[in-house]
Amino acid sequence: MAPGDNCRILVFVRPVDGQPARGLESRMKAFLKTGEGTERLDDRQFSVLHGSGQIADYLLWDRRFIAEMKAVNGYPSDRISRLVSEELRKEPRVFVMGSVGIQRILPGREDGEEVNRMMVNIGGRPIRKLLRQAEPQIADTRAKLQLPEAAGLAIILIDRPQKVEAGVAAYAVREALQAGEPLLHEIDFVWVSIEAHTVRLPDGRLGYPELVIWRANRRPETDRAMMGQMFDAWAAFNGVEMDHLDHTLGWETLTPIGDGWPLVLKLH
Repeated sequence: MAPGDNCRILVFVRPVDGQPARGLESRMKAFLKTGEGTERLDDRQFSVLHGSGQIADYLLWDRRFIAEMKAVNGYPSDRISRLVSEELRKEPRVFVMGSVGIQRILPGREDGEEVNRMMVNIGGRPIRKLLRQAEPQIADTRAKLQLPEAAGLAIILIDRPQKVEAGVAAYAVREALQAGEPLLHEIDFVWVSIEAHTVRLPDGRLGYPELVIWRANRRPETDRAMMGQMFDAWAAFNGVEMDHLDHTLGWETLTPIGDGWPLVLKLH
């Protein structure tokens, strides 16, 4: 993050240990049930809360966290294809039929960086939309259960066949948390769990990226420690140990690896 940024990010990698037996969303639900002090807000005891407004999915760590889980469903690849097609009609023109990797087109073009920023913005829209949806759910839960000190946690899941890569997800979350309008005041932490692609660790192993993005100086250090414990427990639930990945060496450390990556567009 840039100096003066009020958001921070840590990147972890959950090493691949064979193909997951179940989808990411079903495993995350099963994992969250095992947490210490976890309460599911769809349980009968909370039915009175469902009468009006919206509520989140979970209370974690003895009500220290209000958590809402969302899964990305849909990627605006058609809009990105149109954007790149329009770029190719400009001088110097490039004629492409069929499929082509995006990064083979943009380098060297005068406005290539601007087009890349626009693609990142479009690609991150599904995540920003989910965060906007989670905001009132966390707010209503906080008010109804009188939990003014609880941290707001949004858990974003990106599973196959979605095409949102880790770097785009991190950028989208940061932009959403820092935006003045709409203001996402209730969300303190965002956990992005990705199984749509893998990344490569320095020792050559492959793993699934796990991102945690939070607002600096808003929550006590104990909350960050709890998030770290949650990540370690998630890795153990999947039968592996979590590795830290230093993304400050460059966003290329999050280059997606796997079937369908790098992203290829169908142009005409």
